[in-house]
Amino acid sequence: MTTCGHVTQSIETMILTVEVDKTIRRPIDNVRRQFGDMRHHEKYRVHPDVRFTVLSEEGNACRFRQEVSVLGLSQVDEVYQLRQPNGDIVSDVVAGTNQGMHIIQSFRPASEGATAIHFRLDMPVSGIKKLLKPLFAAALRKAIGKGLEEDRIDLEERGYPRVAA
Repeated sequence: MTTCGHVTQSIETMILTVEVDKTIRRPIDNVRRQFGDMRHHEKYRVHPDVRFTVLSEEGNACRFRQEVSVLGLSQVDEVYQLRQPNGDIVSDVVAGTNQGMHIIQSFRPASEGATAIHFRLDMPVSGIKKLLKPLFAAALRKAIGKGLEEDRIDLEERGYPRVAA
């Protein structure tokens, strides 16, 4: 896994950008489907430290609430997720602690039966997050890396979709 993160600044606001890459040994269609299947994430607790609640689904769109703690700070957000025609998943935090956060998850074949995932998060920062931006960026990189590893375990070891025994 490789990670990088940097902070960019515009005149009005500071944007924190964090990017993380991961390879999962599963076919691209399977990986794309699992990453966007929030009902699966909610039901099977793919990410044990994040609580997902699906609010609505229609076509390629899903609205859900996610609750997580970062650096001891409770983060509760409402997210609008849209699958793109090219297979990318774009998510925008439309309400909550991190309103304005924008996430793009991109997928490409890595090798026979494996998928490379590129995760990019852009987030406006202010207040304590702006003051602690290097620490916050490091915590986000770590949390994203952990989340991608949890997705890898779900896909490679547990199997997606789940098959009734």
